[in-house]
Formats: sequence, C-alpha cells, structure tokens
Amino acid sequence: MLYGDADLRTLSAPGRWRRITPFLAVTLISFAVAWLPPRVEPAALTGAATLLAALLLLVVLVPWPRLPLAYEAVPPLGFFGVVLLLNVAAEGGPAGYAPLALLPVLWLGLYHGRLATAIGVAMMAVVFVVPSALDAELRRFEWRRGLLVVAIGVLLATAAQSATRRARVSARQLCRATREARRERDFNQAILDSSGLLVIVVDRAGRVTGFNRRCEEVTGRRAADVLGRRYRDLGLSTRDGAQIDAALAGVVTAGHQPPAERDWIVPAGRRRIAWSTAVLTDDEGRFTHMICTGIDVTEQRRTERLFADVLAAATEQAIIGVDRRGTVTVFNAGAERLLGYRAADVVGAADLARFHAPGELEDLESVFAPARAGDTEARECDYVRQDGSRVPVARTVSVIRDESGEVTGYLSVARDVTRERRTVEAMRHALERERAAADRLRELDKVRADLVATVSHELRTPLTSILGNVEVIADGDAGPVAPPQARLLAAVERNARRLLALIEDLLMLSRIEAGAVKINSRPVQIRAVVAGALEALQAVRGQRDVRLDVDLPDGPLSVQGDRDQLERVVINLLDNALKFTPPGGSARLSAGLDGGQVRLTVADTGMGIPEDEIDQIFERFFRSSRSHERQSQGTGLGLAIAKSIVERHGGRIWATPATGQGTVVTCLLPGSTTT
Repeated sequence: MLYGDADLRTLSAPGRWRRITPFLAVTLISFAVAWLPPRVEPAALTGAATLLAALLLLVVLVPWPRLPLAYEAVPPLGFFGVVLLLNVAAEGGPAGYAPLALLPVLWLGLYHGRLATAIGVAMMAVVFVVPSALDAELRRFEWRRGLLVVAIGVLLATAAQSATRRARVSARQLCRATREARRERDFNQAILDSSGLLVIVVDRAGRVTGFNRRCEEVTGRRAADVLGRRYRDLGLSTRDGAQIDAALAGVVTAGHQPPAERDWIVPAGRRRIAWSTAVLTDDEGRFTHMICTGIDVTEQRRTERLFADVLAAATEQAIIGVDRRGTVTVFNAGAERLLGYRAADVVGAADLARFHAPGELEDLESVFAPARAGDTEARECDYVRQDGSRVPVARTVSVIRDESGEVTGYLSVARDVTRERRTVEAMRHALERERAAADRLRELDKVRADLVATVSHELRTPLTSILGNVEVIADGDAGPVAPPQARLLAAVERNARRLLALIEDLLMLSRIEAGAVKINSRPVQIRAVVAGALEALQAVRGQRDVRLDVDLPDGPLSVQGDRDQLERVVINLLDNALKFTPPGGSARLSAGLDGGQVRLTVADTGMGIPEDEIDQIFERFFRSSRSHERQSQGTGLGLAIAKSIVERHGGRIWATPATGQGTVVTCLLPGSTTT
C-alpha cells in the first residue's frame, strides 16, 4: 500500500485547502518568475500550467472519500510532471526548477506512508537525472548539486515522516487519556444520575460544579444552565444564598457542616430538602469542594397536612373517606360538586351505599375487599347524584392504616368519566365509519382489478392483429418496403410488443390477485425451473453484455409448487438483474437449502436501489428513482408478479442492497422431501 501506517485523508478531510495553500503559493511564485533568465521554454510552460490546472481540477472534482486511500497520492506524484516541464529552458538545458521537486516530496513525507514517500524521492531523482542524461556537459558539472538536492529531499521526507509519526503517537496517547478521563467522568456522572438523591457540588467560591439528574428533575433546570453559576444566584430559596455562604465558611473554619433542612422553590412547588455535606480537599488538606447530598422529605414533613391539602386541591375529583363500617368521614369539595350533597349533610350520617342506585351495591365488602388485597386498579361504576341523575366515574379505593398496620378506614377517589365515555363512543362510531370506508375501498379495488383485466383483454386482441399485420408488411408480403419504411415498421413492432408485454403482465397480475391462476403444486426440481428460465431468456442474454453465473447444488433440490409459475418468478428476477446491470457487469443466481425451505437468490452488480425505496420495489408499477434517472425501460410489474406467485406458494420474497454495488433479491420457497 502507498500509505503504510498513514491514516489521514489529505484531499477529503476537512482543511485540505489550508494544507494545499502553502505549496500552491510556492508553485505560483515559480510560474511568476518563469520569464526571467534562464527562461522556461513557452510550450513547456504552457504544458506545466495545463497540467497544474488539471491536477487542481482533479483535487476539486474527484470524489476522494469514495476511492481507496492510496489514490490521494496521485496529485502530488503528478506534480513531478509539472516540475519536469518547468525545468525545460528556452535556450536548452535545465531552467533551474529541479529543486521545486522538493515540494511533492515534502507533501508525501508529511501526509503519506513510507512507500509513497520513497516513490516521490525516486521521481525527484528522475527530475535531476533526465536533464543530465540529455547533456554530457551538464552531467559533468551538475551531478553534485543534483545529488545534494536529492539528499536534502530524503532528509526532508525522513524528518516529515518522523514528525508525522510522533504527532500521531502523541495524538493517540492524548486521545487515549481523554477517553479514559471521559470514561471515568461518565462513570461517576452515571452513578450520580442513577441516585435518587439530590447531589450538588460547590467549589470554594460558591460556584456550582456538579448538578445531578435528580436535581434537574426537581428544579426543572438543565445542568448546563446551572454549572459555573454561584449557588446563591440560582434563586432556589430566599435563604439559600446566605446558608450556603455560611456553610462554606463553616467548612473552611471547622472542617464540617452539620445537617440542615431548607426549602427549595421549584416549578412543582416548595420542596423540603434535608441536606448533609461532605468536604473534598487537595493533597495538602486544603478545602476545594463541598458535596451537598439532599433527600426530599417534603412528604414526611407534610404527612399531618397532606390529607387536608389533597381535599382542598382535588376539586376535580370526588374524595370520600369512610371508616371500617362504611360511614362517611371525609367528603371533599370535589365530591360536593360532583354529587350535589353538602359535606355537613353526609359526614357521619351516610355510607357509600347512598351514592349508588338501590340494589346496585350488594354490600360494602365487595368494594373494600380488593383494596385490602392491594388491588388499587380504577374501576368504573355509576354514582347517583342528589337529584337522582347518574354520573359515570372511575373509582379507586385504597386502605387507610394506622401505625400498627391495622385498617382504620378506606379512601375512595373518583373522577367523572362522562367525557371519556363520549370520546370512546365517538371513536367507536369513527371506527365503524373507517371499516365501512375500508369495505368500500376493497369493492373499488375489485372493480379496478376487473376493469384492468377487461381493458387489458380487449387491448390484447387488436394488438396481436397489429403485430401480425406489421410482420406481413415487414416481410414484403404486401409489397416492397423501403428502408425508411422498414425502420418505422420496426419501431411500431418494438413498441407494440412492449405494450403487449405490459398487457400480459397486467392480465397475469389481475388473474393471480383474483385467484384465477391455479397452483398445480407438486415436487419440482429447482434445476429444471432454472433451466427453463434460462432457455426463455436466451435471446435477452445475447443482447446484453452481462455475465450470468449459476450456482446450484450437485444433488437434487426440490420445491413444492407449480413449475410454470416458478419459472416465471425466476425469469422476472433474472430479467430485472440483466436489465439494470450495465455492460461488463455480472449477475448471479444461486439456490440451496435453508432449514426445511429452499432459498433462491439473484444478485447483480447493477445500479442498485436507494435504501429508502427498497421496500417499495414489489409494488405495482413502482420504478426506483435511479431507473428514472437512467431512463431504463420496464413496466414495474415483474417483481409484483413474482411476489404474488411466491406468496401464493406459501413463501417469502425480499430485497436488500448488495455489498458494494447492486441488489440482492431472495425468496424462500417451501421445500419438498419428494424428488
């Protein structure tokens, strides 16, 4: 390889013009002084300028990332031709431009491997040898300078190679160290983020240097927006700033900070956080950071107020608390709004049965037993309002226990699901309409298929007559035919046959989809199927310069199916492969066992199919964007017919992009144990 251990793409990597510009500047200066004595021969100067322009166009136009890495050494190696032309003086002999050969040598030494650099040094030696070989006098006096310049070139190339290798080693070491540091940082960050605790790291100046994911969730702020800011400026609490400053002062003076609780004001509301701190010091024991670890104790601190807060806030939910006997003990504002009762009228004087229709609730135990078993799933039922109207609700019943675990009562939380039921009903009606529309579409599709079959059948007869008459005229049976007329008749016949092929495909597809084509299923040798397809494609293969390889197992290989239909599948697949493969390409058909099935594969080296279109190629009339771009002929029905036949045989067919270039179509067919 020309590159050896080099791994830099000099012509396709970012910054290529930054690398090229210094070398190009020296070259342009050389062209600028070409008219000074000894002048460069004008024809040679023109050739050098043309070659330089060609090399620059090569750099700009060639898609280097698609080519092997070694190809990027072509422009610098081609620059030696520019040097040879510039070195031709008008008065004869060299023009003094031979040292310019150091430029490509230096480029190759910096950006390419040892072999490419050695080739460059050899070509630089050729630049000096050619003038000396043509002039004995010059060979006598100039050989020392040439030898010295070549030696300098070797030294430059060696130094450049050495510097490049050292730079790459340093870069690899730096990358390795960076990766290890990043891995350790990510590991520590993952630990912090996976913790349910709030973790904040503050440096000696009070700036936030750590802010874990739990803090982001609680505060609604991203770590990137917080890191680097002073903690007291975050505004999480009116007292936090002074408390953090005092904590830092306490750490510095006393070496520790006792646990403390503070309130945070966050988008979700006020949260009570219990903080504990740990101190980080440097190697000399000096304080550097303070780690604050917090636990959200809001719920614990609000236990005695939680029930009242929920009752006051849950105006959209009917919360009814009862004791173990079912007597109402809590009746919130949401229950008043939903059921129309006042809390004063039902608390202590009614049970849950009052809010159900007579006879609907057999006993309260049927409501409470699932809750005691841990079942908190919402169940739908109907509440009866004070005015006698019914309202559907989704009710969840949970158990209230005391400190010893004894059941003291039950809490029923219900929400009005009237709107949801209406939505479900609307969705049901919409689904029914969709089903009716789908049935209508199926009817329309059947009508379309029948119409296509009828029209195709009606067109086939006159087309067959047209083809017959054209053949009679072309054969001269109806009188002499002039050459221009023969060409027109050939065009008519060619296009008529294309139209007839389209009609035949339409008829076949319609018959297959309508179930009119019977599958005479019996054991069929795959070799016989392939042989029949190859015979049918003999004329097509002769017209296209595409090599077709067939790889079949030596032993018997049988499928269960209809031989004629399977031959059509193979014909369509091979015809596609031959049609879309350019001259000089190749296609390959192979078959083999895949479990209890037979795998048939057709691969080609053609234009290929874009990945976003690969799933559409089996649709009717589909043609890929690349076939449109190249104006390839075809009806777009061949693969649709192949898919229909394969699926009617109980098989599968799919396509994938080939490795490198082209397409691979694979179909699995049910195997046969009978030969």
